[in-house]
Amino acid sequence: MPWIRKNLAFVISLSVALLLLIAGTVYLFVAQEDADVANGGLEAKKTEYDALVKREPFPNVKNIELAKVEQKRLAELKLKARQTFSKAPKFEALDDASFKLLLSRTIADLEQEADRKGVKLPVGTGTGSKYSFTFDTQRKELRLAPSTLEPLALALTDISNLSQILFASRIHSLITIKRSAIGTNETAGSGDLLTKKTTTNSVVGAFVCAYELQFQCFSTELAEVFNHLVSAPNAYVLKMVNIDHSSIESAEAPATPLPMTPAMGMMNMYSRYGARPGMGMGMGMGMQPAPPQAAAPTSGRLGEIVLEQKPLKVTLGLELVRLNADALAAASGAPKSPRQQDPKR
Repeated sequence: MPWIRKNLAFVISLSVALLLLIAGTVYLFVAQEDADVANGGLEAKKTEYDALVKREPFPNVKNIELAKVEQKRLAELKLKARQTFSKAPKFEALDDASFKLLLSRTIADLEQEADRKGVKLPVGTGTGSKYSFTFDTQRKELRLAPSTLEPLALALTDISNLSQILFASRIHSLITIKRSAIGTNETAGSGDLLTKKTTTNSVVGAFVCAYELQFQCFSTELAEVFNHLVSAPNAYVLKMVNIDHSSIESAEAPATPLPMTPAMGMMNMYSRYGARPGMGMGMGMGMQPAPPQAAAPTSGRLGEIVLEQKPLKVTLGLELVRLNADALAAASGAPKSPRQQDPKR
């Protein structure tokens, strides 16, 4: 104790040095761990860099320029592909009266077109009523929801275009047309309504409308329907084709042989030996043709149909793809309106 009192300054300095040594040792271990973590990250980045350098094609200036050219070509192809999709028609000032007028005119035009092409339309739901082309509910209701007027007008346009394709192909009869339900007053899956709803694709900026057509025709008319769908300005995607063969009778009826008469037997003998009636055969004797005799009654009928084709019952499920306003603006190259650029405005 007396020694510590005499050397108090030395003891204090020694204690401070010891504490600093301990703190330096702790800091060294912590810094070593951080250094190890940094070295691990550096090795990972180095491995990634080596993989990028050794990858084919090599990311040099030339390949980067080629990649930019391909991106430009892809953008041009995307722009050109979008221009092939159909554009939604615009309807101005739609209300109940204008939609009812548009509906009645469209149905009347379709009925006249079907009558000119000789296509039989189905009977309406009511007694003595005409076919409404899936709009029977709208024809009966007095007031329609304002939010459903434009979608109904679009569906009416689509059904008119599809019906005109069927009529132009001269099918025999139209059985039914089905579409997606619109609004809350239509129950999906009932009557002329499909269970599938109209869907949207946010990737390409399009909405898809589903339709189903059922009709009767021959194979030639079915080929015409496909040709008209392919050449149509609208973008139709064929999803389902169902052909009912139950009404087809393609078996050939066996031919009924006619009874052999003496005159027919004589003609067969002439043709077998290359002779004609009046030519001498054997011993120089001339054979005279047998007098005509009445044919015996047969069990078959002359002109009987041995092959008869029945109409096919065809069901087509297809989708119509349309672009929305933003996609149409991008496809046409037109700038967006200020409201489209800033939705908050």
